[in-house]
Amino acid sequence: MATWPKERRVLSTKVPRLDGPDKATGRAKYTYDINRPGMLHAKILRCPHAHAILKSLDTSAAEKMPGVAAIHLITKPGTELFFAGTEILALAADTEEHALDAIRAVKTTYDVLPHLVREEDALNNRSANTVGGKGNVFQSNQDATGNVDDAFAKADKVVEGTYGIPVIAHQCLEAHGLVAEWSKDGDLTVWCSTQATTGVAGQLATALKVPANKVRCITHYMGGGFGSKFQPGVEGIAAAELARKTGKPVKLMLDRDEEVTTAGTRPSAYGRVKIGGTKDGKIIAFEAHCYGSPGMGTSAGVRFNELPYVYSDAIPNIRKDNLVVRLNCAPQRAWRAPGHPQSCIMTEWPIDDLAAALNMDPMQLRLKNLPPSPPGAGNTWQGVREKLYAEEIKIAARLAEWDKKWHPPGKGPTKGPIKHGIGMALHTWGGAGRANNDITITISSDGSVLLESSTQDLGTGERTVLAIVAAEVLGLEPRDITVRIGESQYGRSTGSGGSTTTPGTAPAALNAATAARDALLDKLAPRLNAQKENLAIAPGKIVDRANKKEWAWKEACARLGMDVIVGKGDWTPGLSSGGVCGVQIAEVQVDTETGVVRCTRIVAVQDCGLMINKQGCESQVAGGVTMGLNPALWEERIMDSQTGRQLNPDMEFYKLAGIKDMPEIIVHMMDMPERGVIGIGEPPTISTTAAIGNAVFNALGVRVPYAPFTPDRVLAALAQKGGKG
Repeated sequence: MATWPKERRVLSTKVPRLDGPDKATGRAKYTYDINRPGMLHAKILRCPHAHAILKSLDTSAAEKMPGVAAIHLITKPGTELFFAGTEILALAADTEEHALDAIRAVKTTYDVLPHLVREEDALNNRSANTVGGKGNVFQSNQDATGNVDDAFAKADKVVEGTYGIPVIAHQCLEAHGLVAEWSKDGDLTVWCSTQATTGVAGQLATALKVPANKVRCITHYMGGGFGSKFQPGVEGIAAAELARKTGKPVKLMLDRDEEVTTAGTRPSAYGRVKIGGTKDGKIIAFEAHCYGSPGMGTSAGVRFNELPYVYSDAIPNIRKDNLVVRLNCAPQRAWRAPGHPQSCIMTEWPIDDLAAALNMDPMQLRLKNLPPSPPGAGNTWQGVREKLYAEEIKIAARLAEWDKKWHPPGKGPTKGPIKHGIGMALHTWGGAGRANNDITITISSDGSVLLESSTQDLGTGERTVLAIVAAEVLGLEPRDITVRIGESQYGRSTGSGGSTTTPGTAPAALNAATAARDALLDKLAPRLNAQKENLAIAPGKIVDRANKKEWAWKEACARLGMDVIVGKGDWTPGLSSGGVCGVQIAEVQVDTETGVVRCTRIVAVQDCGLMINKQGCESQVAGGVTMGLNPALWEERIMDSQTGRQLNPDMEFYKLAGIKDMPEIIVHMMDMPERGVIGIGEPPTISTTAAIGNAVFNALGVRVPYAPFTPDRVLAALAQKGGKG
């Protein structure tokens, strides 16, 4: 069985992305860039009401509009609809303008029904049932360990507070959608912006009732998914149906407002948390009563059962319950580290509040309450986490100059209205690899090496990762490997979710490259007059260790003649693992006169087991921090109770950070090759908001309980303190 090399030549070094030049020059083609001969453009008619019954639908006028080629009905009259934006029909025309004109010509009538689109409205009206099924509010989880009441009675300090973060919307820069084209033989090819090429191909085959081997999904490049692009979606199926009806290619990509309002959200999380500790810094009791909204869905959305997050095994007495608040809004979809950012906030903010009540440095409080490692756990996640968290906290504190910059909350040395604060937070994630990631490596007689895999690159550098692994084994440079990915016909591949892509595909690439290497040496041995066991690969050449002969790589491969070497591999246990630690420390400046918060610096310490590409890992961490910065300071879905519509479905009022908003980001990677490869994409986005919230608390001496930390919320918190910063 293949193993990771102990001496790494290319692995864990900084390798520039192989597709960087293509993306920088525009040669890289995204789904939005695909334009097929004779292609039609499709648009979707959507319900304008948050809750209604579609009474009637008349498409006769639309069918006569210029350029209209076909209509695909999605919702039949008589259907109850549960959120504004629900798809009614899709329409294909020769231009986007004609499609939009025809959409406006469709005549519809609705019976408008009562709706609820804000959590507080649903909680104040618990008898309402505007979404069907279980109703708007129901109990999801109740759990208790230890004797919580007794522990609170024995605690030296008890702190209780309300905390929360709102629903945020997916804002993929490349919106959801695809281009669909049928051949004369009934084969379907789609160019889709997706996180799962083989998954989408299979789902389309099922939905369209065609054999799986007649559907091909291509995703060479895609502009972000973050958990929302595992399915073809209603829009994808509609495009394929329209293409089948018309016999022409059809492109259907969501507009920006559709992307924001219908392409999925991250659930909200609110609650009242009570935490108690002893004067020596041990947390002995934790109680949480929480709620959150997954939209119109029925899943819990946020796994509050994970509270108190990374400290669950360290706190002996815990009681928690949570409510699911269903609203007349589009349902949630996975959003980078589902559930973890919310659970991190609902734990890390109370911990800092308790530290303040105990007059303790919050870093020391965390060090005293790290999750213990059970005996005999070895290098497993449970076995390393306590020591690893302690080491990461130490490194983060050094890089952030915590000892110099931390001060008791609200008591910083800064005079005047601009207050400095510093805060930290911890996080964890899984990130283990998975099987069913087929990789094929082909070596030809000209020395060329081709690697093929159906896996997709979300923008995280998967081409470079696979090339690095193959190059390491074959003694080549990453640029010597031709990588073809993002086409479903290359074999099985799992979706890119849960930070499982690199831990799933890198071991598969190692196995494939090892198989190709062994087959190559076996084939070359007699042609080089050598014994196979004496042949080895060195950088750029093949050597015979017995008689000290060597051949340049291309010279040796030329001996293959008409033969081609093929090595295949899949993920196998032992080459990757799951469970990571991370620590972030944020610094902020808060203007107590205007309420404006500016994050100036973030230190992020992160482990991911064996690093494949150090440059890629550091970039992933910095990107995760950037994504965590947004919900801390700007990002929030705002719903109108009266109309049931979102008030900020665009990029003007749904604010995201720009380049001038970026803090200095310092990344430190913990290289742990003995643990194998672990996913890196999602963990670094988890604790950023929590760390920034604690930094704001440190600056002001008063908790701003709800993110994002907008000026009105900061000023309201200061007003409760008496207006003093």
